[in-house]
Amino acid sequence: MPDRPEDFDEVLQEKIYRILEEAKVPLITSEIAEKLNLERRVVLRRLQRMAIEGKVKGRRIDAANGIWIWWL
Repeated sequence: MPDRPEDFDEVLQEKIYRILEEAKVPLITSEIAEKLNLERRVVLRRLQRMAIEGKVKGRRIDAANGIWIWWL
């Protein structure tokens, strides 16, 4: 595991990008979190930052349950 939080974010971002690239179809947050063996909320926060930065695209598909779908 990386030493600093910035390193963790960089590594996590690279892993998320690779998962989405290899999937070739949109994935929901929990699917990505499961592949990374991380909590959904940790992955969701990083995905939301990546979306703001224009690195991924996403949208909420179930507002009542907070389900987001993500793609490149």
